[in-house]
This record gives sequence, C-alpha cells and structure tokens, in this order.
Amino acid sequence: MREESAVFNNVLSASAVRAIYNNLQKRGFLLQKVSFGNFREYLVSPEANLFKELRITQKNKETDLVRLIPRNESVSPYTIALSLSGRTYISHYSALYLNDLTLNVPKPIYVKKKRTKAKTWKRSEQLSQAQIDRAFSAPAKITNNTYTFEYDGKPYEIYLLEQSATIDKGITEIQMPYAPSGISISSIEKTLIECTVKPDYAGGAQEVLDAFARAKDKLKVLRMTQLLTNSEYLFPYGKNILFYMDCAGYSEQQKKLVVSRLDPEKQKFNMYLQKNMRDKVFDPDIGIYYPKGLSVS
Repeated sequence: MREESAVFNNVLSASAVRAIYNNLQKRGFLLQKVSFGNFREYLVSPEANLFKELRITQKNKETDLVRLIPRNESVSPYTIALSLSGRTYISHYSALYLNDLTLNVPKPIYVKKKRTKAKTWKRSEQLSQAQIDRAFSAPAKITNNTYTFEYDGKPYEIYLLEQSATIDKGITEIQMPYAPSGISISSIEKTLIECTVKPDYAGGAQEVLDAFARAKDKLKVLRMTQLLTNSEYLFPYGKNILFYMDCAGYSEQQKKLVVSRLDPEKQKFNMYLQKNMRDKVFDPDIGIYYPKGLSVS
C-alpha cells in the first residue's frame, strides 16, 4: 500500500483511492468480495492504523473536500494543495519561494490549473491606449476560489487560480521533502512572467522586482521571451519585464533580447507595472508607469 500511495504523494482523493483499489484488485491483492466501500473503510480504521481523513474547506461551500493522509508519515502541504484538481502546478508567490526567488515565506499556497489545450477566443477590439488605461486603473481582481485546511496543528490557505487562455508550457517537476513523486511547479522563467502579469498574487511589484534581482544569474532570458511570446497576452507585458530587468541591473545584451521580441504594433503604448496605482511615476524610456519608491532591496 505504501508504494501505491506514494504515486499520489500520500494525499489520496476519492479518485486516487479508487485507482489504488482497482490496481490492487487487478493484481490479485484483494478478494473479489471486498467492495470499494469496505476497502476505504479499512484504510481509515484505527485498527489498520494506515490513513486518517483531512478536511479541506472551500469558501462559501457547505461540504468539505476529504483527503486521506498517512497516520504515521508526514506529507507536504504543497501536495495537499495540488490534490484539489488534476493537472495543477505551484505558481506565483509560492513558486517564487520554492524557486529561491524570495526570502519571504508566503502564507497562502498558490496553485494554478494547467491548460493542455488552447482556448479558442476572439478579441472584440483592437488594442488602444484607452483600453490599457481603463484596465490598469481598476483594482486587481482576486480569486474567490480559496480553500483552507489544518495540518499538523497549523492552518493553511490555498488560492486555486484559473487556467490560462493558451497551452501552459514552462512547467517542471522538482523533488522536495514528503513528496515522493515530486511536485509540478512553474519554472523560474514562467514564474517571473506570471508574477509580472499578476503581481498581486506575488506580494506586489516590489517583491517581483526583488525576484528578478535574485534570478539574475540563473534566468534564461531567451527562454523567458519565448514563453512570453507563446502566451499571447493582449497587453504588452514585455515592457514590464524590461522595466524589472533594467531596475535589477541586467546587461544590455539581455535587455535587447526582450526588446527584439516586443510586438512592434504594441511598443507605442504605455504600460503599467500593476493595477490601481495611486502614487505612480512614469519611465519615458520604456514607456511604463510604476509605483513611487520602487527600488531593488
């Protein structure tokens, strides 16, 4: 049972328990008369001393989600968060932390659904400066898709973020304690892009700037520009990335790689580093508004 459970990082959803049951039955380890209900009941029984129930509460929902975790073995809170949905990965502020791009330990765990098939959609209008101004003058929208759970006497909160419009690339697997099968996480390049686009899920623009500074010696700039191009964002976020790189002291050659990938039609537009800035400053060289007082820590 330990081997089967490890495949799911020892955090078992109902579908995971069913998969283990079917596998054990197929291999002849269970008697035919043992039903799925009997099997699950046995797993959580005190006599077996194998698993216990962990309850995850979704905001504004009356029914909790239930996961089975080992009684005598630790699990990672990140694997609990990833068990909320199939094809998910650690993203944004949590990915900054696990990629060693921040000294802060974010309180919520940020998890994003991975899109494996591109969404078909049409833009209703051509991009304009007025459209950009309206979009970034409004407050940032924060997801209501949040969950809470308690593990080992400590409370946790999860932000489950929606899928991108395009196919997600730049996701990798890393090993970490109490996650025998490893976990899915955005790469350094993808993490910085997603935090640039949604800085409110990354501690704000100052935190993102500090992350760019910490990533200077390990960031693959060409790979980042390729991921950014493939993401097909409506707004010219390449300017935001260029601004962060400029402030963090990246080389002219590195910055030229970003400039060469900017959409010529969108370079004429001014951008904003984040939404709803009250006290902002304009950088005329790049064409972007940024919060006053922003600097590398």
